[in-house]
Amino acid sequence: MVGKFAPQRVARFTIKTSLDNYVRSRPFEWPYQHNTLARRRTHTRHSQNGIWRGPNTPRTLFTSSLPPLLIPPIIFVGLLLTLWTWKCFWIIVMQNKLLYLSWLPPFSRSEQISEYKRECRPVQWAEKRLRIRNKWMQRNKKARDYLLFSGKWGSLPLRLPLLSQFLNSVSKSQTGQALNDTKYIVVALSYRGYWTSSGTATQSGIEKDALAFLNWVSATYSSPDTNCQVFLWGHSLGAAVASSAMSKYLTRRDAPPPTRGVTLLPISGLIMEAPISNIKDMLIALYPQKWLPYRYLWPFSWNTWCSSKSLEQLARYRDRDADQRIKTDAPCNGRVRSVPPILLLAAENDEVIPPHVAGQLEQIGQDLGLEITRKDVMGAMHTECTMKNDGREALVKFILEHANGDPVNG
Repeated sequence: MVGKFAPQRVARFTIKTSLDNYVRSRPFEWPYQHNTLARRRTHTRHSQNGIWRGPNTPRTLFTSSLPPLLIPPIIFVGLLLTLWTWKCFWIIVMQNKLLYLSWLPPFSRSEQISEYKRECRPVQWAEKRLRIRNKWMQRNKKARDYLLFSGKWGSLPLRLPLLSQFLNSVSKSQTGQALNDTKYIVVALSYRGYWTSSGTATQSGIEKDALAFLNWVSATYSSPDTNCQVFLWGHSLGAAVASSAMSKYLTRRDAPPPTRGVTLLPISGLIMEAPISNIKDMLIALYPQKWLPYRYLWPFSWNTWCSSKSLEQLARYRDRDADQRIKTDAPCNGRVRSVPPILLLAAENDEVIPPHVAGQLEQIGQDLGLEITRKDVMGAMHTECTMKNDGREALVKFILEHANGDPVNG
């Protein structure tokens, strides 16, 4: 019996020994045993500091110096900071698109005046094209001119019903001979990039548009036998545009006729409706949370609209002759510069401009010695100052009071 089974045991031992030698020499031909050996080698060689790692993944200085528990929150915070930095970068790069919202509301650039004809009755509006700087303008009939500088969003047809209500209120406030002898005109400017105007909206471009707009109005409506009085009216961002344009316009109006080219009309008043103070205040109003980084991006803005600086420029324009007389000890020639009166219309429930902006501008104007008045419209939001009867009456009263006197001739 022993001799019978001995060959089988020898054969089995020989086969097992051959298989082991084959696995050691050719492990890749046996995937199951090869994977088992690879996993065993991984666990024995890379189980340092209690962290199981792959055979081909070396540890870095960052991961080796931190406890494993802190790695997920650090990665999360890093991703959050990267997202904030990315958004801040694009806010700075695309600030013109975010500030000059000519595309809001959607399809506003394709609107036509005829779509608002019923809401504007009995006022009739016409579209005039000005080739200089590629702008479009609106006007109704013809000798008191009200030049409108719109805000940062929307197209002019949206504001035509509101302007028509204003014209109706002014006309109703005048009776008898004064109504027959006076014609009221509203001329509104569509900046480049807005409505049907070509080009792209930028601060330098809008400033050039505003001055070219005032020159066009002077060339179109000035007449020797007409006492034409001009009021500048700006809403929101348009208030900064109007105040900046007026300071430059008054300085240019004092230049000799060959330099300025046309006879520039005098300005009788400036209306600043829901005005902005500067870009910094606008960012703080849009992002009131102090933990958001976007409100701190104002130093990176290349748009430097600032109504307070425009008021300071108006004061310097007024005091220029007096300063020169003091320096040269020259006698007074009887010519004194004056700045048109200013009306601030502030919305009580303004959701865009901080409520303290109008008070700051009023205080700055009073400190500079400017004739400035302020009217808070109760219950009004950012675009509703002249929609409320209180605000519209204050606007009409300001115009009639200062239109009856002599305009500012500089």
